[in-house]
Amino acid sequence: MTAEPQEQALHASPTEVRRVRSHGQMIAAAVILGLGLVLVVLSIVMYDTLVELSSTYRGRRGGLRDAVAPGAVLLSAGAAVGGLVWLLVWSYRWERVATGTVLKQQASSYLALPSHEASAVRDRLAGGDPRVYLPLPLTNKGDVVFSVWLARADRVAYVGVAGRNGREWAALPLARLEGPSYEAISRLAVDHYGARASQTIVNGFVSGLFSD
Repeated sequence: MTAEPQEQALHASPTEVRRVRSHGQMIAAAVILGLGLVLVVLSIVMYDTLVELSSTYRGRRGGLRDAVAPGAVLLSAGAAVGGLVWLLVWSYRWERVATGTVLKQQASSYLALPSHEASAVRDRLAGGDPRVYLPLPLTNKGDVVFSVWLARADRVAYVGVAGRNGREWAALPLARLEGPSYEAISRLAVDHYGARASQTIVNGFVSGLFSD
């Protein structure tokens, strides 16, 4: 399976982070899958009963007569398929190799920049100074993508940047931010990346440098 552009840098940094199955998500997905399969069987077995029951609908509900039975089968099948996709595709998480701390994606966006500027964006973010890396030209689609992942328990942030190379994405090495650089970036939301750093963020970053 091809990695999402936002996760390319994570896949390219196996000594720093790793992708593992989430037992909690696997259990939840298995429950949805199992429930969906049971409902599929029941809706098929009881198909004629559902048709008979829906035939008594009158008034506003009358238009639903022909849809109840097949709708029950389709909805049940949809739940089963959703559970299967969740189990096979989405039931994973990223964690730090060093500590096992789970990473949470804080921000992710395409940037309105040509792919050859990906390195410059990564260098700006890696420096950790919000006065330097903000603002970023956020867009819905572009040739450069960035993402920020937080390991809050470790007070560590990872910044990934990738540039489009034809149909593929070339990921740059993950940048790790700690100390005042982590404190500054951890307080941002995805919308904040498109604006200059607020004075509060700048003051917190600068005071953190001196306190260290």
